Order: sequence, then structure tokens, then C-alpha cells
Amino acid sequence: MKLLLAPIQGVTIAEYRNNYDQLFGGIDTYYAPFISPTNKEETHPSFFDDILPEINSSTLNMVPQLLGNDGKNFRDYASKIVTMGYKEINWNIGCSFSIVTKKKKGAGILPFPDMIRRVLDEVCKDTNYDLTVKMRLGMNHTEEGIKVIETLNDYPLSGVMIHARTGIQQYTGQVDLDAFETLYSNSKHKMTYNGDIFTLEDYKKIQDRFPLLDSFMLGRGALIDPFLASTIKGNDIPTDQKKKLITSFHDTIYNHYKKITSRENHFLNKMKEFWTYTHVHLDPENQFIRRIRLSQTNEEYLKVVDDILKDTNQWI
Repeated sequence: MKLLLAPIQGVTIAEYRNNYDQLFGGIDTYYAPFISPTNKEETHPSFFDDILPEINSSTLNMVPQLLGNDGKNFRDYASKIVTMGYKEINWNIGCSFSIVTKKKKGAGILPFPDMIRRVLDEVCKDTNYDLTVKMRLGMNHTEEGIKVIETLNDYPLSGVMIHARTGIQQYTGQVDLDAFETLYSNSKHKMTYNGDIFTLEDYKKIQDRFPLLDSFMLGRGALIDPFLASTIKGNDIPTDQKKKLITSFHDTIYNHYKKITSRENHFLNKMKEFWTYTHVHLDPENQFIRRIRLSQTNEEYLKVVDDILKDTNQWI
């Protein structure tokens, strides 16, 4: 059984991935936040900064992800990525942010299987890497997803990951396991399930319903509870170690952003984003995150973090 970590744009950067893997473990493959291919003339080397081999730990398996709807641009970027030593590239046709979907990218391309076919016709001409696809059930409804699956079946993909929601749902409402089963049963490719695995019980529910599935992608659940992957794999981390691990993780991310961000408000925004995910595990009543969001200075921020990390009851 394989556990994959979904990319969270702006959060699961190299520093996050490296330290997550070192401190918490349990994840077999990390997917980097997407890069948006452009014409060669518009490409800047900084586009690839997050996936540079020298800043990504050699001990973890990491997969770059591309988002776009132009096959030629995709091929150009893929060629560059392959020279860095990567063996798999993931195509994101699941991002549900409106700024992306309105451009017919991410989940916004799902209603247009002919466009998907044109991209793959170009991308799959002559690949020297494994191509995987991350998608949703559809942008608006499952019928779109079924047509996309039928299209993907015509290409030599190494796998398909499906978040069991539509694009218009984003992260609201419930995952639709019946719809996922429909797409799963119609796919010829190796399938990975993604969506609302927040606890061991959530994982067991999906595993029991789809016993032949052996690949699961964790997203928000693994950020909220960084011990989740290890728990699923039967490697429970002792309670007395959890506080030390979370403290070390926070301090590393804090020092990273402190080093690269000169303006205090920008730095605080990055740390508030960090806690947007983590706080649910520590702060079920949202008192802590409210104080974090109200912090206006580094001193105020550190006082709130110190308060929460002192409470060992939060780590049980």
C-alpha cells in the first residue's frame, strides 16, 4: 500500500516536504505544487526553483506537477524537468481555484475532453518519463469525468489520481464515493483515491469499500495531522514525542520564511497560512487560530505559538 502527499499550493514547498519526511514519515511519494508552463520566451529559471534537486532531499521520492492546456508548452517544461533527474511528471487537471478553472486549466479543462486529447496527443508523442494525471470527478458533474476517463484510457499513463469531488465543490460538501466508483471501474489505469482522509477510520472506510485499491493520496488530512500517514501504516508515534516533533517542524518552517522574507507582514502571512492547516489538529475550538490571525507583529505571533505548544494536552 502506497501513501502519497497531495500538493498544496504555497504550502508544501521543498522545505516543508524535506522536514515533513524527516520528522513524520509514512509518505511514499510527495507531489510538488504545480508549475504553469508558458512559452519558452516567457520562461524564467525561477519557475523551477522549488523542484531543483539541490534543495530537495535525496531521501524522499518527489514528483513535479505541471498545470496547463497547451501540449507543446507541457513538452518543453517536461524536457527541462527530466534533465533534473525526475522519472515521473504529473498533469494537474484537478485544481479547482476559479483563477485557474476560468482559463480552462486544472478542473476547468474537464468539460472539454477533446482539448485533453489534443494535449495528450502532443505530450505522449515521445516521452522518456512516466506521466500521471490528477483530476476530479468532473468540473460540474460526474458525466464529464466519465468522458475524461474514457479519453485517458487511450493513452499510456502510469496512473490516475481522482479527488472524489467536482471542481465546483472545491473542498465543500461530501466526497462522492459512488461517483468515484463509476470512474474507477471505467478506468484502465492504476488508480489512486484522494479526498477527505482525515483519520485512520476514514482510510479504513475507503479501503473496505475498494479492497483492490492500494494507492491513497492524503491532502489536508496529512497537514492537519502530520502523524496520520504513520498511523495508517501502523507506526504510531508516542504522545510524548509528538510535541517535540511539531515544535521542531514549526521552528524549521519559521526560520526558513524568516530568512527569505524581508517584510514582517509577508512573513506573518506565510506563517498564518502554515497554521491554517495545522490548527485543526491542535485547536478544535479555533481559539488558537483566531489569535494567530490577529497577530500583527512577530512578537505577538511567537507568544501565541508558545502558548499552544506549552499545552501538552493538545498532543494526546
